[in-house]
Amino acid sequence: MEIIKIEQEVKKNGYCILPNFLNKNLAMEIRDEYFKIQENYTLHSQTEKFHYEELSNHPWRKTTVGSSNGLGENISQILQTSYIGESFFTKNSTISRTIKKTIELRNNLTKMDINFGSNPNEDGYWNAIRFHHYPPGGGHMSQHHDMHFPKILSSSNIPFAQLSICLTNKGEHFKEGGGFIINKSGDKIYVENNNSMGSLVIFDGSIDHGVDDIDRNKVLDWSNKLGRIALFTGLYEVLK
Repeated sequence: MEIIKIEQEVKKNGYCILPNFLNKNLAMEIRDEYFKIQENYTLHSQTEKFHYEELSNHPWRKTTVGSSNGLGENISQILQTSYIGESFFTKNSTISRTIKKTIELRNNLTKMDINFGSNPNEDGYWNAIRFHHYPPGGGHMSQHHDMHFPKILSSSNIPFAQLSICLTNKGEHFKEGGGFIINKSGDKIYVENNNSMGSLVIFDGSIDHGVDDIDRNKVLDWSNKLGRIALFTGLYEVLK
């Protein structure tokens, strides 16, 4: 889909879904890379700190649990987040090429230089590349709209867009719940279906969105490979 058509759809509905942004084999490769991170790197608490420069050497896994997020906003959530650096994977790997492609699309949509976010000291923002994994047993994020990032981005004249690649199919990797967006007509739109793996979800972060409870009939296990998984390529501010 052409950039202008994506822009028109996001402006009209608040979101746009590009099915088959990745074919299933490529999406499976990226899932497998995530599972290597899950198996080989320690899971930290949400209060432990890291610096984005560390991510070139190793991923950072953390739980994201509680009645508010790290910015103090009242968003109930249960998930694990794995941050990775742009240069952590080999340059021509599927995941590196996918991250580069997605960042360039994000920057084109927001009228920025295609490399914006890759030079944090110069840009003032870094590319927050991360896996969100909502485990069976109640993984969720309550309905909300992003307040902090639109605020800091608007001060730099950067329009706010969220891009997320689905790495799971509903019915195969989880049965109940899933990611949703409230469109500009007030309808609740679920972004996963039985063939959503590899699709790209583009949405205006200022509209309501969230993740309904994943498979509440299960017992939560952070090592479980099932549940909802998505790959994000957002922008975070470089804190002084």
